[in-house]
Amino acid sequence: MIYTLFLLALFLAPVVGLAQQAPPQPRVISLDECLDLSVKNSVRLQLSILEHDRLRYQRREVIGQGMPNINFNGGWDDYVNLPTQLIPGEFFGRPGEMIPVQFGTTFNLSGSLDASQIIYNQAFLIGLRLTNRILEQNTLETERVETDLVAEVAKAYYLAQITRQQIRNQRQIMENLDSLGSIAHSQHTYGLITGVDVDRINVNRLNLQSAIDNLETLLQQQYSMLKYFMGIPEEEQISLPEAIDINVVAVDTSGSLNNHIDIRMIEKQKEITETNLKLDRSFYYPSLTLIASTNYLNQSNTFYLFGDATGWFNTSLVGLRLNVPVFNGLQKRNKVSQTKVQLQKVQVTEGDTRRILSIQAKDAARKLSNSITTEFRQRENVKLAERVYAVSQDRYRKGLIPLTDMLNAESDLSQAQTGHTTALIQMKIAEIDYLQAKGTLLNTWQAKGH
Repeated sequence: MIYTLFLLALFLAPVVGLAQQAPPQPRVISLDECLDLSVKNSVRLQLSILEHDRLRYQRREVIGQGMPNINFNGGWDDYVNLPTQLIPGEFFGRPGEMIPVQFGTTFNLSGSLDASQIIYNQAFLIGLRLTNRILEQNTLETERVETDLVAEVAKAYYLAQITRQQIRNQRQIMENLDSLGSIAHSQHTYGLITGVDVDRINVNRLNLQSAIDNLETLLQQQYSMLKYFMGIPEEEQISLPEAIDINVVAVDTSGSLNNHIDIRMIEKQKEITETNLKLDRSFYYPSLTLIASTNYLNQSNTFYLFGDATGWFNTSLVGLRLNVPVFNGLQKRNKVSQTKVQLQKVQVTEGDTRRILSIQAKDAARKLSNSITTEFRQRENVKLAERVYAVSQDRYRKGLIPLTDMLNAESDLSQAQTGHTTALIQMKIAEIDYLQAKGTLLNTWQAKGH
């Protein structure tokens, strides 16, 4: 009997241990970690980096055009019927006649090696410069993608944090309603209030529970989006820090927009267009190429697998090839004119972009300043509503105020908390928009050590 109990205890011990084991805690993700993972696992950034790799190989392709070009050619011909030529009969003492004569041998085996090297080609030199400009443009494009990604993820992160805060606020109000409901039931039992008053509390509680359920569904959707950005498996549980950072950057309306990514992109586009203009003009310049060739030819009327050993003849040459453009129907001139117009369009776009960015930067600064003030006021309003609610709750317990006043105090507190959370998210999003408008969002995040 003792032995049986011992075996049962031995087998049940792991089961009890598993039953007592606490469920795994969600992984708490900070904003910096969220941004780091999102940048690391972004599909858009990966595609931009792959495009950069493609452009690097394209540049190497252009470089290859300036390197020696070597080709080998070989051929074997079996003339089943030799070609026939008509020769004037004067050569054979038969004037006035055209005599057919066959020339050549039945089997011809040949091999040649040709080489060329650019000595001077203005189009090649400018084309190489153009590939460098395009690579630099792609680097800026990657920076723009990263900036937009950081802004998008940061906004999604703040939205999720605010949703969590709203859930906490609503749950706190739910606890207050439960406490209020207990008091109301006792008062109803003693006939101090009517059943309608109790029903009003229950109605508020049901409405509040529905709001909490909707917020929790929204939070899970926001978590799913954050996990997508970070490349985290959908089944992994995550959470966000309890505290929300209410600190924001100082508003500064001074400074130049020259470092803004949009301005730098346009400046780079202008450089590319100017280089294209030089490339179009380069086709007016002559080009000089060094060539070399060697050729071996074997002819025989008897088939040899590798040709007749005594029938190989060599021809070799080296030389220069000069190409001087003279006239091509004004195609080059019209091409240059098109590129000049394109350059003018880029210059007009640059001026317009600078004006728009200046307006956006000033608007973003005003919105951020206003949102900071609004958030502070709403935060103070919550403190005031909490004090009013605490006093109302105490007075209601003592029977000094009716239930209607208590419910009004609860409603005011709920509205104050909702107003503060709304102001808080508006302030954090305004901060991101401000940094984007100033062109310093990526630098501000990277300055933290990223």
